[in-house]
Amino acid sequence: MSRKTGKIYAIIQGLAIIDVLLLMLCAILAFKAIDYQKENARLAQANEDLQISLNRAQNPSGGSVEAGAMESEEMVSDGVPEIPLEELPESDTKAVLKSYAEQGKSFITTLKAIFADQFVIADEGKFYFMDIDPSLRPYSYDSSKMTLTDEGVIQYEDESMDVSYGIDISQHNGEIDWEEFYKNDYIPDFIYIRLGLRGYESGRLVADTQVSANLIGARESGAEVGVYFVTQAVNEEEAREEARFVIDTLSDNKVDLPIAIDVEKIENYQTKPRTADLSAAEYTQNVLAFVDELKKYGYETIIYGNGKSFMLMMDITQIDDIDKWFADYVATDDYTPYFPYDFSIWQFSSQGYMQGITGDVDLNIRFNKDN
Repeated sequence: MSRKTGKIYAIIQGLAIIDVLLLMLCAILAFKAIDYQKENARLAQANEDLQISLNRAQNPSGGSVEAGAMESEEMVSDGVPEIPLEELPESDTKAVLKSYAEQGKSFITTLKAIFADQFVIADEGKFYFMDIDPSLRPYSYDSSKMTLTDEGVIQYEDESMDVSYGIDISQHNGEIDWEEFYKNDYIPDFIYIRLGLRGYESGRLVADTQVSANLIGARESGAEVGVYFVTQAVNEEEAREEARFVIDTLSDNKVDLPIAIDVEKIENYQTKPRTADLSAAEYTQNVLAFVDELKKYGYETIIYGNGKSFMLMMDITQIDDIDKWFADYVATDDYTPYFPYDFSIWQFSSQGYMQGITGDVDLNIRFNKDN
């Protein structure tokens, strides 16, 4: 066989293989289309069954199909029943679970709705169901007065309480162009600045590279100024050392807001953090030592954290009388904080924007209870 003939033969073979692959792809797509049609029919039937189930729960005495459908429209918003889930029979609770799943609600969101008398949180693949302690200061804000603007900002309209809005910044925001920042249509009421941290592996105390510039820039903006420190203390002695580091780093700089100790679980790192094996009791005692040390120097404090911080890492009963700065980010269909106990500041978004700041910025709302 000549070289030219061999090349032609190879091309023909290649085209034949492509034809076979195309035929196989067409067959797969055809089967997928059939499965898709079946799935649509199944979902339509499931939704119809759900409507009937919810109608029966609301109107057990019966009634026409048309009347039941009208009742269902009144009691269902986006497919979620407004009647308390705990009042539904078991079979209808399953229907609600089905409804949440079909709407694409997350599993944790579904659990939160069903176990309304408990605090539900996920950590490392496990779910924790914690009874709400009535002896602790409760969440006291009126969630019905919270709204989410198109820009993703929480607004709280309540004549009985004054609120203020703020941001928090660190070296992760880069070098802030404060002259541009001052040109914003709205200057935040308060600005929290990361003062420093303890290395999660090395244990070294390190000042934020932008803390000095940010303290000056924030002060000149006219906003109230505060600082926070990210703890990784493994004992009370280190916690007090962190508090003294905050005081030394502040030097002559004045702050208007309580100094915050940032308590967060170090996750998604290859190296095991030095605090990984601390118990909740140990973590709590370290935080209390930090607070006590600052109190000696006349500083007020606030604890920053999320649900894991307050409910898993610490003993919430031991820090009930200390102000809390709670982090819980909103979604368009879920924009009220999920936490049963009292807090003063809510960090509701990490995706804010302000002229002069590179990248996203954290957004916070403060409930000024003393006003």
